[in-house]
Amino acid sequence: MDYQFPISILFVVTFVLSVTENILVSLPIVVDRRLRRPSNGYLLSLALTDICISLGLIPLEMTHVWSYPEWPLGRREAIAFNSVWLFSIAGSLVGVLVITVDRHRAVLSPVRYREVVSWGRTLMITTLVWLYGMVVVILMSLFAYEFYNAFLAVHIALPLLIICALYYKIYKKTAENRQQLLSLGRIHPGTTAASSTVGLVIMFLVIIRIPVLVVEFSYARRNDSFIIEPDVVSVWLTCSNGMINPVVYSLRNEEFRHAILKRIHCKRQRSASVLLAKR
Repeated sequence: MDYQFPISILFVVTFVLSVTENILVSLPIVVDRRLRRPSNGYLLSLALTDICISLGLIPLEMTHVWSYPEWPLGRREAIAFNSVWLFSIAGSLVGVLVITVDRHRAVLSPVRYREVVSWGRTLMITTLVWLYGMVVVILMSLFAYEFYNAFLAVHIALPLLIICALYYKIYKKTAENRQQLLSLGRIHPGTTAASSTVGLVIMFLVIIRIPVLVVEFSYARRNDSFIIEPDVVSVWLTCSNGMINPVVYSLRNEEFRHAILKRIHCKRQRSASVLLAKR
């Protein structure tokens, strides 16, 4: 019980925050015309991915925690759990990689980026990301545990290196642009640099993804079963991305905050109008 209660509270808080934050990100993109831009389509896709991961992983993991060391459900549920787990690694980090590539192009080649960016292109890329995640899950289900280490290397280690390299280039470019604007007197020296986002992205990627990689590699070495049973630490760290991604990529943005507050204010006004009408 000393183990089950704290873990359950942690997962419940993670579930509520993850789902709530990602809904707050998704709704403004859908309803606010100013935010209905092709680049935000990638954020919407990542938000939906995080919601699916939370809905799929957390209830099953809590079931496992309360029945540990037994698995109380059937083989179908075990396959479903493993499938969502594999998708949470492949789909989530590939989605973050797509966002990184999009921002890299927007910062380093703004003119070319404006020429090629479109909703059709965004929908095609996000569809391919989801299809890729599903194909990987199917292939891993067929070949099972033998290629799990390779799966981890390709879908965690490699994207991490690429994302860090791209964000380093973004950091250098934004630093150069900031220095030019300072020299021209167009911004105040105390203005917060856009490159601060780069540090946050890399920091959270390293804090969350590297422990998952280490835990899963260690688990894979000592596990002989063909069914992948992720450690509770890995599952929680992976699901915690659903809390962190909205903050890092969306909710820190002033446009998103303004759109969310505007929706809340409109709802309060409508509620007040209904109460007055009833009186």
